Amino acid sequence: MINASTKLCCLIGHPVSHSISPQMHNAVFRALGLNYTYLAFEVLPERLAEAVGGLRALGAVGFNVTIPHKVAVMRFLDELDYSAEKTGAVNTVVNNRGVLRGYNTDLYGIRRALEGWNLHLAMPALVIGAGGAAKAAVAALIDLGFRRILIANRTLEKGRALASWICSLGVSAEALDFEEGRRRAAECGVIINATPLGMHPDVHATPLTSEEMRGGTIVLDLVYNPLRTRLLEEAERAGAIPVSGLDVLVYQGAEAFRLWTGVDPLIEVMRKAAIEALEGYEGDERR
Repeated sequence: MINASTKLCCLIGHPVSHSISPQMHNAVFRALGLNYTYLAFEVLPERLAEAVGGLRALGAVGFNVTIPHKVAVMRFLDELDYSAEKTGAVNTVVNNRGVLRGYNTDLYGIRRALEGWNLHLAMPALVIGAGGAAKAAVAALIDLGFRRILIANRTLEKGRALASWICSLGVSAEALDFEEGRRRAAECGVIINATPLGMHPDVHATPLTSEEMRGGTIVLDLVYNPLRTRLLEEAERAGAIPVSGLDVLVYQGAEAFRLWTGVDPLIEVMRKAAIEALEGYEGDERR
């Protein structure tokens, strides 16, 4: 029951109407008997500074940040964790007695989703896309030990900018257009789709087909709506190892939960709540 002692966590973004973060976090708060609640707030870009200041003043324990605020929010924070500095974006903020520290738990979620598999670090990894999700994917791959990364993106200039950043970290990188990315996918040990391709309602779209992948490749699709994307179906058909974006969603949420509460979350409770929420709506919110 919510009372005067209830601690607040929340999501800010635009839009947030189809977010499943409230279902995920509140399910675990209830299961663990924690007096916390999680809400979602619609915040327009021009009101971001006021929203962050208001959450600080209200003593909110912490908050998630989604599109379009993941970069803009950084200038209103006091400190940045390594994960936020490395990716250049924040999706989780912790309020420690008025000091706001930004994190990027997407990096943690991607790394956790991949680290349980047998990674072939001698082979290159392919990241499809060059936006914020792609940068988090790259940072996770580097943390895992990959030293050759291919970036396939529709806009080659944007792909080159990401590849240049990767090279500045001492890691080999190449920027490819989509067609070249398709041709070279079979030489990669890990493939990550960091684009919206295949997201509901365009569920028949895929960045790669089974003919363009090799058996044994680990294929992670950051899209999680639908739960089983066309890319994952194609990966399975090729004998590759499909990894759902739901894993990333749950693990990044679990890390945010731990940062806010100091308590290890119940991963399976969070996963079950996420699946039930996704099965219960037909929106296309990405976080």
